[in-house]
Order: sequence, then C-alpha cells, then structure tokens
Amino acid sequence: MVRLHRAVLLAITAVALLAPLPLHAQANPQAKPTAAKAAKAAPARIKTDTRVYLLRGLLNVFSLGMDQLQERLALMGFDAVVDNHNAWITIANKIAADHKNGHTGAVVLIGHSLGADVLFQLTERLEKDGVPVRLAVFFDPTISHDISKNVEHVLNLYQLNGFGRKVTAPKGYKGELVNMDLSGDASIGHGTIDKSEKLHDLVVAKIMKVAVGPSPRKRPATGKSKASAIVPSSTPRI
Repeated sequence: MVRLHRAVLLAITAVALLAPLPLHAQANPQAKPTAAKAAKAAPARIKTDTRVYLLRGLLNVFSLGMDQLQERLALMGFDAVVDNHNAWITIANKIAADHKNGHTGAVVLIGHSLGADVLFQLTERLEKDGVPVRLAVFFDPTISHDISKNVEHVLNLYQLNGFGRKVTAPKGYKGELVNMDLSGDASIGHGTIDKSEKLHDLVVAKIMKVAVGPSPRKRPATGKSKASAIVPSSTPRI
C-alpha cells in the first residue's frame, strides 16, 4: 500500500510541479542562493556541536529550499548537510556511529515532501540504536504517522491542500509536537513551502531555542505533548 501511495505521489507531483519549476533549478539540483543573499540571511557565527541533516524530496530537484536552509545554517556555524531522501539509511548509520563514538551534540532532522516522509523511518531506526533526536522538522509530509518516542521536539509545517498531513503522537509520548496548519497561506504550496524565507526564519529560531548544545538529561519540564493546529499570522511564532 505504501509503495502504491508513493507511486501515485511521484506521478502527481511530477505533473503538478515540473512545469512551473525554473529551468536553472531543473538543471542544477545543487543550486545555491547568491553569496550576498546568503550572507544577509546569516547572523554572526556561533560555536555549537549540533548537527543538522536535511533531506530533499522528489527526484532530488523539487526541494531546493533544503539547500538554501542548509547553506544558511552552515554560515551560522552549524555542521549541516543536505541529501536526497533515498540516503536516509546512510544518514541513520552515520548518526548512530557518531553517537557510539561519543558525539553528544544535538541531532536535528529536516525534510520536505518525500524527504519529510522518510523522517519517520529514520527516527525509528535511531530509536532502535538508542540515539536521541532533539528536533525533527517536517515540511509538508505526504503521510501521517506516529513520531518515535526518541524525538524530543517536532515541528510539522503542512497544508491540507492535497499533499500535507499531520504528524501524530504515540501513547506515552512525552516530547513536544506542534502541527502548524498553513492551509490558509495562499502564497505557498507543496512545491514552494520548503523555500519560504518566513518559514526558514521560524525553523532557525526553533533550532536556536531547543537544539543548540548537548542533549539535556531530562525531557521537557511539562512532560506533555503539544499536538496543535495553528493558523499562521504574517509572522508565525512557536
């Protein structure tokens, strides 16, 4: 059933997104924003051992917002890498190996579309390996699923306009889960939500708030999950 769902998604997304995609973006999946723009977006560098992994979606060319966000984070001083969603197993193995070898810095996972979908599998794999995930950020995942209990904070930016789905919490989940419903924002869609500078600002602020430094010894003080649907204002906040 999952394979059928993905096959249908690939076909629909290819038709829906290919036409409006700029030619330079189709030709170069590694396209980066201009140096001037990137420098303007990045504040002074910080010292942190937090590692951020970003995953693109369909065909590795429809999620260039992940590249833009990765460059911004790298300029800030984060160890941030971006890859195709098909690389999730390799990424999981690396994170687990780093954890085994003594890395105590926070792990942040970010994905768009199919890149968001595989975060469920990636975090489950890390849970089996005993690796905590400080923050998982979903940009319009196309499936709804329980997040694994090793994820301390979840931010799901989605639209109920044909693609996006909520992230759910399993029984006993003690982390923070925020589902931010952006369906009312006509300025973005499934193919552009990952490129929104406003949402990039939101994600960077969330990383700075909860994911800078080593993993905390305790769970969030509330001990309760937050599963909410938020209608965004012109400047969403969490």
